[in-house]
Amino acid sequence: MHPPSKPQAHRSTLIASLQQEFHPNRLIPSLTAALITGVVAIIYSLSFVALIFSGDLAPYISIGIGLSLFSAMVQSLIIALMSSSPGMVSTIQDAPVAIMGVMAAAIAAQMTASTDEILPTIIVALAFTTLLTGICCFLLGKLKLGELIRFIPYPVVGGFLAGTGWLLSLGAILLMTNLPLSLDQLPQLLQPQVIWQWLPGSCFAILLVLMLRRFSHVLLMPGLVVGAIALFYLVLSITQISIPEAQAYGLLLGSFPEGGLWQPLQLSTLLQANWHLIFAQAGNMIAIVLTTVLSLLLNATGIELAIERDLDLNRELRTTGIANIIAGLGGGIIGFHGLGTSTLSYAKIGARSRLVGILNAMSIATILLAGASVISLFPKPVLGGVALFLGLDFLVEWVYEAWFKLSKTDYFIVVLILAVIATVGFLEGVGVGLAIAIILFVINYSQVKVAKHVLSGATHPSRAARSVPQSRLLQTEGNQIYVLELQGFLFFGTANKLLNQIRQRLSHPDLLPLKFLVFSFRSVSGLDSSAVLSFTNLQQIARQQFVLVFTHLPLTIQQQLRQGGILQTEDGLCQIFPDLDRGIEWCENQILDAIPQRRRRSLPLALQLDDLFTNPDHVSGFIDYLEELDMETGEVLFTQGDSADFLYLIELGEVTLLSSVAADQTRRVQSLGAGKLIGEIDFYQRSAHHTSAIVDQPSTLYRLSQAAAQKMRQQHPEIAATFQEFVIGTLSDRLTVSYRQVSDLLR
Repeated sequence: MHPPSKPQAHRSTLIASLQQEFHPNRLIPSLTAALITGVVAIIYSLSFVALIFSGDLAPYISIGIGLSLFSAMVQSLIIALMSSSPGMVSTIQDAPVAIMGVMAAAIAAQMTASTDEILPTIIVALAFTTLLTGICCFLLGKLKLGELIRFIPYPVVGGFLAGTGWLLSLGAILLMTNLPLSLDQLPQLLQPQVIWQWLPGSCFAILLVLMLRRFSHVLLMPGLVVGAIALFYLVLSITQISIPEAQAYGLLLGSFPEGGLWQPLQLSTLLQANWHLIFAQAGNMIAIVLTTVLSLLLNATGIELAIERDLDLNRELRTTGIANIIAGLGGGIIGFHGLGTSTLSYAKIGARSRLVGILNAMSIATILLAGASVISLFPKPVLGGVALFLGLDFLVEWVYEAWFKLSKTDYFIVVLILAVIATVGFLEGVGVGLAIAIILFVINYSQVKVAKHVLSGATHPSRAARSVPQSRLLQTEGNQIYVLELQGFLFFGTANKLLNQIRQRLSHPDLLPLKFLVFSFRSVSGLDSSAVLSFTNLQQIARQQFVLVFTHLPLTIQQQLRQGGILQTEDGLCQIFPDLDRGIEWCENQILDAIPQRRRRSLPLALQLDDLFTNPDHVSGFIDYLEELDMETGEVLFTQGDSADFLYLIELGEVTLLSSVAADQTRRVQSLGAGKLIGEIDFYQRSAHHTSAIVDQPSTLYRLSQAAAQKMRQQHPEIAATFQEFVIGTLSDRLTVSYRQVSDLLR
């Protein structure tokens, strides 16, 4: 038998998952969530479409309702099945619909109300925009660009959620009273007959906030909703208010058009549309695409915070793209993940099931095909109370509780975004929040140390081979070398700070005059034009005073500096080296060449060992255990990973130790000259060599084998003990140098 293909395996997994959804423990929360969110999705569909089909387009509202419900049905089904998380609920969204309304009004304004083209043009414009938006979302997800939303600062997301809570609260009041919450409408909202439309729902919302923040149980939310519906009809019975009277008072959702509402997009509609007017709205279409992508990713981020679970943002983009492509082909309107409804379903009711979205789609399909009488008896105070609860819950979390959790600066951003959303608009609020967050980021980032490490040539020498007199000289004169290991992105704030730091070093009265300024760009991600200008100014300061040494310089940054007139001098003012060690070595060589020194002579190993062994017989006795080697430039003494069977002493020449850091890359660990030991640590640990050793110039070496060392310990223990003291002293000297370097790095 052949193994099942990937599509077959996916279908089998999906079917098995759906079968589990009908277990009572999962089915009851799913039915409850579907009941509430389905009605909300239908109400949103009806409400938002009125933004588009208003004014001259009002006569076509029933067709608009059909388009909106069809879109909501398709989007709900696809997002429920394909989202990276179960329990996601899709709704028609207000942000893109608002711009769609502007686009539709602009098209209608250029056409007479009586023309036969107006309705086909509007329908095609909406369908084309939804289709275009779906394609863009799908491509962004396919290119894996969804994670860019992670760079939006946390307080901006908080402000978005607070603003969403405000809009949900306004929508709830509008739903219960058919009156917008504003200063102009406040007197009318306080009239006795209107108070009884919004006061019960508001009390129910407050009850939900208090109960669900104090207690956590899967049946608490559905129980309160069912209880509220029962109480509503009990009050109607006691007060002897009939259903028609309740509808007249605005206490029920009311009746909607009977019969089917949706008419499929047909070829004749495409032919009748005025495509010139449609393409003239390209600017609005681009704005709708951008608004949709931003709103979707912000919604997804908000849902992540609410449900405490990460979403695959790229998958959500692709899923939303597919949903809106299909909706657009049917003449639909843009929709995607609802923040409030998804939070209610997953986090509040606990319906972590794909069945919620499927049932939503079925309920919308019922209304779409058979009319809206099914939900006409749902109490407005209960539905409005749930919507108001969602809004108040966000406001409590991000306006009250955030005061105790966030810094005052972050809290100010949250409140400012909320204020702008409440007074100006949603996108304007998010834009203001992003602008402030960017400004604060620049200010805070400019306070970060641009130099990760500040080193001196005296305490951070190169790994080049130096004699004892040379090492002592470099310890004395090494302060002429000033090393700055830079980090991050260099821009106008950090570059100016770097320039001031260098000026302070130049004017330091207790240090030797600066001769070499060494930069390491290993941890630098980039630089802007203002940083290039700062290096240009530094080059002017450096003339006649010191040399600029650039190391670990990426090709892109090197090109930027050359374009700014840096690195192009022919007087040796600027030097470039592949790594920091080579750069410091060059500076040390310049210092050594400038100071007269006695000519260095190579001594035979026997004379080099005179200071080690006080007994001359011990020198010859020790050498008897060694084997002499003459090696040429480029020969390999040992390779990293080889068994450490020998310890080496250099009589003449130079050997470099290299460490492999990548497949084809090595790093110089140390260069060693006459009188130095090689491989002593690995030799005494009886381990493999941690480095490779390559001869840099014709050299004479002596090696001590493990067998010879063991024989020396047995036959001449005094010689072996003296040599071991020498090895310990060598390691102690290296440890002291390393300690000074680490101390500099930890400052």
